[in-house]
This record gives sequence, structure tokens and C-alpha cells, in this order.
Amino acid sequence: MGKMGIGRVVIAISAGILGVAGMLQPAYADGDAFGTLGASGIARGDISSRVGETDRIAIALDAGATLQLNFHASFVADLILSDPEGIAVPLSGSSGARVRANLLVEKAGLYELAISSADGTQGLYTASVKQRWARTFVIQGTGEQIADVPMPAGAKLACVVGPARGATDVPQLLQLEDPGGNALLAGAIAPKGRVTKLPPTVASVAGVYHLTVAPADGTSGWIGRVTRTIPHVVSTSLRLTNGLEQVSFRGDGVGAIFARQCAYCHGWATSLDGVRSRGRTALGKMAGGSMPPGGGVARSELALVKAWIATGMNP
Repeated sequence: MGKMGIGRVVIAISAGILGVAGMLQPAYADGDAFGTLGASGIARGDISSRVGETDRIAIALDAGATLQLNFHASFVADLILSDPEGIAVPLSGSSGARVRANLLVEKAGLYELAISSADGTQGLYTASVKQRWARTFVIQGTGEQIADVPMPAGAKLACVVGPARGATDVPQLLQLEDPGGNALLAGAIAPKGRVTKLPPTVASVAGVYHLTVAPADGTSGWIGRVTRTIPHVVSTSLRLTNGLEQVSFRGDGVGAIFARQCAYCHGWATSLDGVRSRGRTALGKMAGGSMPPGGGVARSELALVKAWIATGMNP
């Protein structure tokens, strides 16, 4: 899978990613990897410097839910999220090597997260996705109305409705229909006191359920609260590691970076053995801006050092 970029995140339409009936097409470039996370999970992978390498993660989502996405990588990456029709979904709040987004899912189906290198650098990445549902939300209307309630399969739907402020008539619950239009109530539920209650009802299939609410006088306003009880979803784990291109301490300039950035304060920074023993700690300080004094290590240099460490600290 790809690395989230140090410099930028590009959201674009990826033509040809999705095939017939929403099935994802096989990877096509050397080093590509593909896997499925379902609705919740964590993927770990790498993107090498091979031209065109792209990793793809399939995510099965329900309409009405919120997709929580957290992405982090050690290199500059292009990150593309496509909906079941292959149309790019804009990601907001992306910056640096991290993307954090909460997106309302408008279409049910198989989404795809595609990750590639934006500038030819390489490194490791982690992508975490989770489908979340609001446990409660408010419905309201005047006269007879149908409230749409998106539900995942296996969840339970309950509701309490009563008269709106200033209204006197207590509404009934006339019917609850599943996404296929099948009636789930044997008859209307009448008020008890000042409220009407729909007991917890299992949503056997995912989709939008339709709850019909109506005051007896046909015109009064009403307000209610819908509660969803969501079943536990087991988080999945995915590893899409193909291997990075080996990075050389001498040949690729890692040694030169440490000599330039660290050697005037630290004697160990002039030798391979010294950097091997202290390089991980030094990298953390360089990335945090405390080393060298005043910071200023280029992102491309940090990415190169990370790749050198990840590929075995080669001489």
C-alpha cells in the first residue's frame, strides 16, 4: 500500500479502478498490492520507488454511516478514495504525512483507497478505517411524514415520538418498512400517555428503513428520537508489504545527510557503525525538529533515512 506524503495528498478520479458490478480490478504494476478491510480495520504496507506502484484497499461501507479514516506514511504520497462508481471522494483536512477524515457515506458498496508515491520516494504507511454510526438522532415533522433511517444489517432500531412544542395531539407510528418495502409492523402503534414508542426492531438487511409518523388530527407537529443499537464489528488486519528498494548508506547519500546535519555536534555521525547504532534515535529528533539545533532537515532527507532504516541499514 502507499505512503502518505510528506508534501501533499492528491485526490483525483482513478479511471478503470472499478470493474463490472463494483468488483476491483487486479493490480497492474510491478509491486502493486491489493486487499480488503471490510468496514473496519488497519492496513500496513509499503510503496517502493518502482514507477507506477500503487496499493489498493477495498472498504465495504453502508450508506448513512460515517467513514473514519486515519492515514500516515513516511513519504510523499498520492491518496485517492473512490466510491462504488469509481468517482473520487474529496478528503478534507489532509496535510503533511497524515490524513484524518470523517466522511458521510452517501452510497452503499465497495469503496477503494489507492495509495502511490507522488515523487518517487518510498517508505512505509499505515491506513486505519472504521465505519461509525450515530447512536441517536432526532426526527421531526408536521402531519403525516415518513422518516428515513439508514441502518446496517443486524442493528436494532427503536424510536420514541411525542408532540412538538405547542402541539396537543400525540402522534402514532403507522408503519415501519424495510429497504425492500416490506411492512415490519402488524399494525399502527398507538400512543401511551404523551409518547408513542417503537420497541427495538432488528434490521435484517442493510439499507434505508422508512418510519411513518402521523398525528390523529393530521396537522400537528411532532418530534422524536431514533436509537440505533449497532452490533460489534470485528476489526480486520491487512499487510501489503512487497519490499522496498534497498537504500545504501554511501551510494544513496544517507551518510552525507548525517555528516552534514549531525557531525559537527556528534562524532558518531561520521561512521556507518555509529549511525547504525544511533540512527533511529537521531531520526526521531530530526523529524521532531530538535536535531540539528533549529531543525530544518528536508522532508526528502527524512524519507531517505527512514527508507534506509526500513531496508536494513545497508552500507
